[in-house]
Amino acid sequence: MLTDERMGHLDGSVGARYSHVTQEMRDELMEGLTRIWEEALATRRRMCPRSPVAVLDALLKGGQ
Repeated sequence: MLTDERMGHLDGSVGARYSHVTQEMRDELMEGLTRIWEEALATRRRMCPRSPVAVLDALLKGGQ
């Protein structure tokens, strides 16, 4: 596989290892990323509950 070759892997085992993503893996990743996002937004809200950036301001207001 070209990707394995470019990464310096000769036997294709790296590509095979990451080519079988399950729904459970996707769900765990999404839960982890969501938790990180929510913690970051809460931290930002504590620093300053408003933003001149409209999208961020709406997100900050949404958690109140």
